Amino acid sequence: MFDPDSVESFKSSLDAYYTWPASFPFKFIVPIEQANQVIELLDDPNLTSRPSTNGRYRAFSLDKMVHSSDEVVAIYEKMMLIPGIISI
Repeated sequence: MFDPDSVESFKSSLDAYYTWPASFPFKFIVPIEQANQVIELLDDPNLTSRPSTNGRYRAFSLDKMVHSSDEVVAIYEKMMLIPGIISI
């Protein structure tokens, strides 16, 4: 799904910035039709969302305690299975 070099670069950046465990801010935008998939995959009571101005998209935010850059990457990889998702 991701280019291995990009993943390693991303993980290096995360490891340089964060001391694990840490709260990491995940943000996603999906077509409104895919909103339930985000809710199901993240399955977290702290997940918040709001509709876009035109109502075609839904923005999701989640500050999640994670234990490593590997865990961050695993969540992004899982979310990339949702059609039309945009990771911010």
